[in-house]
Amino acid sequence: MNRIEHSGRGPMELVVSMASVRPGETVLDLSGRAGNVALQVAASAGTVETVQSEPELAEEGRRLATAMGHDNVFFSTATLDDLPFDAGQFDVALLSLGLAREPRPLAALAEVRRVLRPTGRLVLQEILAFGEPALDLRVWEAERLLSPRHLLFYSLEELHALADAAGLGVDAEEMSDLTQDFAYWAGSGGAAGGAAGGAAGGARVGGVKDARVQACRRMFLSLSPRFQERLDLALADGRISFTYPLGTLLATAR
Repeated sequence: MNRIEHSGRGPMELVVSMASVRPGETVLDLSGRAGNVALQVAASAGTVETVQSEPELAEEGRRLATAMGHDNVFFSTATLDDLPFDAGQFDVALLSLGLAREPRPLAALAEVRRVLRPTGRLVLQEILAFGEPALDLRVWEAERLLSPRHLLFYSLEELHALADAAGLGVDAEEMSDLTQDFAYWAGSGGAAGGAAGGAAGGARVGGVKDARVQACRRMFLSLSPRFQERLDLALADGRISFTYPLGTLLATAR
């Protein structure tokens, strides 16, 4: 297996690069966020099917696709553990920053495996747990305050185990960092929204006295110096930023 320990590439760049979509390939994007990822690969793909969790996001995605001139990107609303597609329909599947909100992650990955062709491949990108329970619990608490659907961040080993159990073998992985501006992160509803510009991607909290946002701010500022160092917590001009570990995996159907 090919492994890159630390990459300076951004999340979207990593997904697009690792997917290496070839002309004419059929792509399934399960990353949500109004199809931001799908629109990045549309020029290379034959067709791109994008699954959204909410009809409003699907409608926003259609608007963006039309504005960008991509008539090969299609949107539907469904859950990841019950995809509305035939078996063996896709060459490539993309799942970026979405598994942490899935109540049935193995079922979701098994569905991905079902709709992939025998030679199909999946790019799976997720924020990783820090591996320190005390820190992971504090981070999880903050994420849950902003997004009740957030369940947990997985370790790299757990992502490998989930892929393997779903019939997908990991061939390559690249470790990188995801730096979050607190205001952007809070305005976007946590990691999965803030990382790639969700439906509320441009939101800013500014002077809004939202109790949940203020609770998250207090949590970050109350962390021990060692945990602040692990998060690379930075304060500048009254703004807060922090960094999550990010793993991007390329898996192929078995």
